[in-house]
Amino acid sequence: MLLQKHFHLQEYSIDNWPFWMLEENIKIVNEITEEEEKQRRKEEEKQKQNMPNFNPSSYMRDIGSMANKFKK
Repeated sequence: MLLQKHFHLQEYSIDNWPFWMLEENIKIVNEITEEEEKQRRKEEEKQKQNMPNFNPSSYMRDIGSMANKFKK
């Protein structure tokens, strides 16, 4: 499926390849897939760093600490 996606080929044309060609193209597709996965992880990490904390318990702690400041 990945060979069809990346090389825009049909199954019957892939079936006609010699084994070594199939093996090499699978290696290339695996490298492409790994690179896409690394890029996706990098983007996710970047988004996580830029996102505020949406944990409800952290909101309650923050509100409690702000309320204590106003009581003084």
